[in-house]
Amino acid sequence: MTPAPRARLLYGDSQHCPDILYATGHHIPDPFLWFEIAGDAAVIVSPLEVSRAREALSSRAEVIGFEDARERYGAKSSSVYDQIFAISCHCGIRAWQVGADFPLALARRLEHNGICVWTADDAFFPERAVKTAQEVEHLREGVELAETGMYAAFEILGEATVEGDFLNWQQQRLTADILRGEINAAIARKGGLANHTIVAPGRYGADPHSEGAGPILANHPTVIDIFPRVVRTGYFGDLTRTVVKGTPSDIVCRAYDSVHKSRALGISMIKDGVLASNVHESVAQSMEDDGFETDAKSATPHGFFHGTGHGLGLEIHEAPRVGRNKSPLQAGNVVTVEPGLYYPEWGGMRLEDVVVIEPDGCANLTTVRTELVI
Repeated sequence: MTPAPRARLLYGDSQHCPDILYATGHHIPDPFLWFEIAGDAAVIVSPLEVSRAREALSSRAEVIGFEDARERYGAKSSSVYDQIFAISCHCGIRAWQVGADFPLALARRLEHNGICVWTADDAFFPERAVKTAQEVEHLREGVELAETGMYAAFEILGEATVEGDFLNWQQQRLTADILRGEINAAIARKGGLANHTIVAPGRYGADPHSEGAGPILANHPTVIDIFPRVVRTGYFGDLTRTVVKGTPSDIVCRAYDSVHKSRALGISMIKDGVLASNVHESVAQSMEDDGFETDAKSATPHGFFHGTGHGLGLEIHEAPRVGRNKSPLQAGNVVTVEPGLYYPEWGGMRLEDVVVIEPDGCANLTTVRTELVI
């Protein structure tokens, strides 16, 4: 008996499905079907997209319109179920490997009609973790967008005046929402899209993913974490700095020095073949040796209770992780290095750069300055 050809299937739109964007390199706003049988890839798209897709995907996949799919495979309609069922019957496919975000209702309907769908233990495209030279340049553009936003924040904070416990800028009290809006606007003007930018003043900074609210406080740390997407390519940038307008307290200065030192340590250790856990454990130990204890199990976790970094690409968080995992990092991985300290008594401190791993070390894609006091 001849074995069935390997068949893989993705369904989604390029904005929300990074695997489809990786497979096609093409932005299509509505969900569409990508499939691969025995190494030959094709997409089925609406008449609205056929011409544009054929121009963009000529080297990646065959482009098939809805009517062509009906004629070629005998699809009863342009519904995605009818398309998949018809392709399966026409090509003798009884099982498809699908992405982890494949619609559950669609999977159940296919299985009810004798077509199995399954997901692999690893990623649909594990090769996404190792970036090509072109992808590194796309990520460099993302980092530059993040730096555009950070420079806008630095300029505004530099212009702001201290009025008691707060800051005034352009004859109004400077708030997290105002600063976030100016950051996002600066990025938009350069072709980026920034969502959920973190501007976390004071105690908001003790919660690593709090977007922050309220006035920017004088003499207190403000965590600014910017992770924009390049609209043209879909690749992300990521950047965090923590700054103080005014005079920081002694504990904030000590935290800054410790995080700054541990970030440098992490970057110095990262290279092809190093275990992610070795980097993370060294970074964590460095801050603990400086007197900053961690308790991740308390009602309010404090200290350093997240990973040292994560992969960056078509998702803001993707493989590989730089944490307790024992897997080795590889040349071509692009990862963040972002140690942080968080205490509800005074706030948070996080510093983040993006590096591309090379055989004997790593190259830092981040160029914006690191300083505590604005």
